[in-house]
Amino acid sequence: MAKPAARRTAPPWLESLGGQALALLGAFVVAGLVGAVIIRAFGEDPLFIYWTIWDFSTRRLSDVGRVLANATPLVFSGLAVAVAFKAGLFNIGVEGQYKVAMMASSAAALHLDFLPGPVLVPIVIVTAMLAGTAWAAVPGILRVTTGAHEVVTTIMMNLIAVSLVAWALLGPLRTSETGLIDLRTDIFAEHARIPHLAPTLGLDLPGSVQLSWLFPLAILACLVCWLLLYRMRLGYEVRAVGATAGAAEAGGISVGATQLKIFLVSGALAGLVGLNHLLVDKGYLGSNYESGLGFAGIAVAFLGRNHPFGILLAAILVGALARGQDGVAVTSALPTEIIIILQGVLILAVVVAYEVVNRRLRSRRLRAAERAEAPA
Repeated sequence: MAKPAARRTAPPWLESLGGQALALLGAFVVAGLVGAVIIRAFGEDPLFIYWTIWDFSTRRLSDVGRVLANATPLVFSGLAVAVAFKAGLFNIGVEGQYKVAMMASSAAALHLDFLPGPVLVPIVIVTAMLAGTAWAAVPGILRVTTGAHEVVTTIMMNLIAVSLVAWALLGPLRTSETGLIDLRTDIFAEHARIPHLAPTLGLDLPGSVQLSWLFPLAILACLVCWLLLYRMRLGYEVRAVGATAGAAEAGGISVGATQLKIFLVSGALAGLVGLNHLLVDKGYLGSNYESGLGFAGIAVAFLGRNHPFGILLAAILVGALARGQDGVAVTSALPTEIIIILQGVLILAVVVAYEVVNRRLRSRRLRAAERAEAPA
């Protein structure tokens, strides 16, 4: 009697990729429908609003440049949150870490301006990364040595960071110009600033488009984080600790050392978040510096499923929504907060969809393993 043909199944990686694509598509559909109901409740046409967001983000090359410029700090912020989350840590302190990094890099740009640009700019960037690392080291050490939860300590460090920057603007970094009402530093030397990307690529973009060499650096950071997490020993240890700390420790992994190392990496990435605002847009550190980028990175990390390349795409999507917000404000009577609502709906839809799909995939694999182990 002939044996029944074995049931062909897709490779695990292909099955997982297909499930994730299905989850993403379903999340966008659900978020679009829920957003349409909310927009209709305000008396506006959902299709027109969605088209406006798309049109204002892609109509001209300058619009695409603005989207990428908006996405640049979000990539660094999302990566900073994601790498810590892979180890089971929730770094709420990205907000404070990048503010301290802006203060430190401002001091480097002002006091080392006698150096040539090719030397000064890397020093300023490295200074920002070191400052973010140092500020992240405090809650990281407290977590490892005392067990103090990083959410509580990083929130406290955020408040201290705001006060520290205010002290610096009132004291050692205060401008030497007289008669100014706003607190700020002196203007940075031109060779201390990060150049725009458009002239190098031969693109004709307005000067108001703040797309700089930080965007390629953000792509490089995604690649480095991917290599770190998925192709290096530290990344394996980080993922093992994040999955099951007890099993990782039983396997010979030092949980505390691994968490501290990755928390320092998270702080270094956080140090890069404010550089686009500081060294490309303003050219000085003022009391009205851009805030909220650290918390926005949490949304980007969740939307990108804590994967480096997913974070890159999620940051571009959020950057497109931010650009589309201008179009919505111009062409409709919707409140500008509608974009924040749509972001929240999309993030919730993505999280729920991925959880549903992952549960179904786990269930299918479990059934397949049971069939394989069953006697003929």
